Amino acid sequence: MRITTSALVIILCCIQTLRAQTTREEKKAIRVEKRVKKIERRDSISRIPVKSYLSLSLVSPITPFPRINIGYTKSLNNHWSVGGSVGVGFQGLPYTNGDSSNYSLYEIRPEVLYFIGKGDKYTNYVGLELFYINSKETLISDTFEPINDANGTVELIAFDRADYQRVKNGVLVNFGEYTRLSNTLMLRVNFGLGFRFKDNSYSNIENPNFRGFNFEENFLFSDTNPRREEGFSTGFEFNMDFRLIYKLD
Repeated sequence: MRITTSALVIILCCIQTLRAQTTREEKKAIRVEKRVKKIERRDSISRIPVKSYLSLSLVSPITPFPRINIGYTKSLNNHWSVGGSVGVGFQGLPYTNGDSSNYSLYEIRPEVLYFIGKGDKYTNYVGLELFYINSKETLISDTFEPINDANGTVELIAFDRADYQRVKNGVLVNFGEYTRLSNTLMLRVNFGLGFRFKDNSYSNIENPNFRGFNFEENFLFSDTNPRREEGFSTGFEFNMDFRLIYKLD
């Protein structure tokens, strides 16, 4: 009887040990499966054959100068692509300046891209982009800083109505990454830094009112309105864009 009881205990212990071992093996298999899926997902993102595609900017419609920007890019070989985009803005787009009318804009942005990697497995790129932007609108009850400040006595000109035009062009060095969303869709994240030339002009000014310089007000409160300063200026240009891509091949 003792032998039978001992044998039963041994059998139960063996069964429990086997169950515990099976549970550990199952957990290990689950961890391995998750790791494999993670690696496969990472590889699927980094191994994107970037060839010809159409693109739509997701950022351009919500900038201070909103527009719809559509692009096309053509692959030349495993490393180089050329393309560009065109943008059109018009009155009625969301985020259009509420204190203006007759808003219109067009832009042209050709670019060259060089993909970093070997073969057809790319994700990152560097590029060179030129841009030209021309926008017009009629501003209502606003102010601007004139070129001619009458020897420092005029800081701002207030007006009831004026036609405003902005022309901006320059060059950007871009860096970015592609991420796969599906077999035909991708997301392109782009960051650019460069140099720009800008010319703001005002015409047909109605009821101008000249205001003097207020040191305290200008020292405490800075104005970042890109329409504010009249005349030609140069400076650095930073660009960030997210583009939805539809692959053509």
